[in-house]
Amino acid sequence: MAGHSFDAVNLISDPIHGYVELTKRLSRAESGALGLPDEDAAEDDLIDTAWVQRLRRISQLQSARWVFPTAEHSRFTHGLGVMHEAGLWARALYPSLRGALRAVDGPASAVPSEGLVVETLRVAGLLHDVGHGPFAHYFDEHVLHAFEAPPDPRRPAGKRLSHEDLSQLIIERELGDLISSLRRAPGAVPERDALADHERIDPRAIAFLVSKPALDDPTMPRWVRWLQPLLSGVFTVDNLDYVRRDAFMTGVATGPVDVERLRRYAFISERGLTLYESGVGALEMFLTARLFLYQQVYFHRTVRAIDLDLAEVFAPSIRALFGGGSPADRLDAFADLDEYALLHQAARWARGQDVAAAAEPPPGEERVSPAVADAWRAILLRRPRWHSAREVRIEYEAGAYPTVAVATLGDGEPGRVAIDLSIVDARPAAAGATDALLAIEARDGTTEMRPSLALARLPAYALIGRRYERV
Repeated sequence: MAGHSFDAVNLISDPIHGYVELTKRLSRAESGALGLPDEDAAEDDLIDTAWVQRLRRISQLQSARWVFPTAEHSRFTHGLGVMHEAGLWARALYPSLRGALRAVDGPASAVPSEGLVVETLRVAGLLHDVGHGPFAHYFDEHVLHAFEAPPDPRRPAGKRLSHEDLSQLIIERELGDLISSLRRAPGAVPERDALADHERIDPRAIAFLVSKPALDDPTMPRWVRWLQPLLSGVFTVDNLDYVRRDAFMTGVATGPVDVERLRRYAFISERGLTLYESGVGALEMFLTARLFLYQQVYFHRTVRAIDLDLAEVFAPSIRALFGGGSPADRLDAFADLDEYALLHQAARWARGQDVAAAAEPPPGEERVSPAVADAWRAILLRRPRWHSAREVRIEYEAGAYPTVAVATLGDGEPGRVAIDLSIVDARPAAAGATDALLAIEARDGTTEMRPSLALARLPAYALIGRRYERV
């Protein structure tokens, strides 16, 4: 009996994208009936791994959810959205990618199938955050940065450990076999969506795509390098999802974000990812929305006040649960470290349980000092112990840091006064880096347009500086 294309995918309802498709594993008989290749794994299997399911227990907005009550979404839902967005971009870019490869490498050059390109980018989108720890970026700043990243000849030595480094390790060591077993992208056209017989998704390519800062690796296939800016460029499939998702979930109106126009005017040229001049307005609109979201949500004065309390307790709390040592060396233990585990124990500490008399209890004993327990009590009951007494808002260009204006906030005093400086790159500040990540083609086809100049109406940096005093 002939199969139906609906049998090959599952649908997930999503408030941002409408419906997100996932491939589901088929038996050999089912695959044959649909004209699809035999497969030992599908996207459903990847999503149901412990590593991806763990992202349900990592919040998307860290401490901001204590200020915006509806912002209870997770890195898991964000990852599904990025996977979907990545697939849309891969589909849209594939015809120009194929043409550019043949123009550069010759008409007889090997061109990857559309299925391989789409599924590679979808998997990278899904797994780009798989290395996050509790409170996401806060975990990077207050825990991971204490350790060196694994050595990698593709970047300068001395890089500090980040969640992207952990994502690379998890992708290659923990999920590599499953990733290599995927045989198709979701869709209803087998000859378009299936990988060719000789093709396999390379976990190393996925790890390369999710790395930050972007790696320089000439051994990667050209098409993978050309798609790299979609995960680490002027705009990314990551921030194209989170700007819309975080605004929706917090109830903050950022203004229109015309992602479809941006995608329709993007293509791959011999210079890599390229935007036709008619899409520049959509890009500027998106970057403006992103800046607004940072200022209204991520840098909200109460969010930052809670962050000041967290700064005092976060590292000792993680040491109490996880012990010492780098998560890069203890991936098995890191798999069990999520926000459910941390907040469960934090609630016990706030009630006076598992509180040690010593100021520095031994790591790994799940005990903290009375000071840490008191701080958790204030955090969990949403009673920040810091009050915003003064604020400055400044936009500036690279090399023009507003030292004088920041000085008006005064000096910090441990335990009494904190100077909090929240800075976002409203557009990529380094002109050389920006122009290398994205090309812009003018309508006349000849004029060179540099993104750093085309986006010059946006500031390079926007700073909100606040003087907080202890309540």
